[in-house]
Amino acid sequence: MKMKHYVEYAANNHDDSPLYLFDTNFGEHPKKSQLLDDFEVPEYFRDDLFRYASERRRPPHRWFVIGPTRSGTGIHIDPLGTSAWNALVSGHKRWCLFPTSTPKEMLKVQPGEGWKQREEGIIWFQVIYPKTQLPSWPPEYKPIEVLQRPGETIFVPGGWWHVVVNLDLTFAVTQNFCSVTNFPVVWSKTVKGRPKLSKHWYRAFKERRPEIAAVADKIDDKTDFGVQSDSSSGSSSSSSSSTSGDEQDASEKSAPKKRKLSPHRRRYRESPLRERTQNGSASKKAR
Repeated sequence: MKMKHYVEYAANNHDDSPLYLFDTNFGEHPKKSQLLDDFEVPEYFRDDLFRYASERRRPPHRWFVIGPTRSGTGIHIDPLGTSAWNALVSGHKRWCLFPTSTPKEMLKVQPGEGWKQREEGIIWFQVIYPKTQLPSWPPEYKPIEVLQRPGETIFVPGGWWHVVVNLDLTFAVTQNFCSVTNFPVVWSKTVKGRPKLSKHWYRAFKERRPEIAAVADKIDDKTDFGVQSDSSSGSSSSSSSSTSGDEQDASEKSAPKKRKLSPHRRRYRESPLRERTQNGSASKKAR
């Protein structure tokens, strides 16, 4: 999809949950890679151990994100125990974050509650958020609420549930990462979920960061770190479902299921905008 067509769609759509675009390949694109010169990774998040897995093999981790009013991502936990940061260039985002100990069944929109769009952020705020404000909601599971403004960066700890909805047209950059702090959790989940990636990653540590390899040697794959996983999330926080390198591991062997289009998606497919952009491509985050 060309940018001019998406901007037109974003300004004129009336969808309940509009298309939310995540470009994970802009850093490798001949022209769009120039965007990398326009920002720096915040200093607190620069120690990303996944860089030793190589750009080709590491999971998708970096996105340029655009979303109009009412678009967003449903409640989820980022894969592999990774943490994330999200820097907002323009617009406003509303976030809710919950500790990893919060029971999944309390946070997920159940069948019959959210019609056919139970995974959308806007539906979560309509159905689940009011429950979190009731006196009966356990205080230990109260959300951390954030109104993110232009120029602000939010940090999402690994294993934390989070949901976001865009209050107006937003542009943001987001990345998932693994630091020394959360490495034990990420390593344990990578060994179980991405065994081929973990082997390559370990060889790189032995050569370049032997102290990290030593930490990996001490981690028992049966250890419970108390950090939840969410099977409904894709490859990453801010991630699409794409994969890279040799990561065809256990978590990726199941055949993709056909997805039914909700009414507003069908309207888009049948619209003149769809006809004008049918030769383009776009990725939509499912988180």
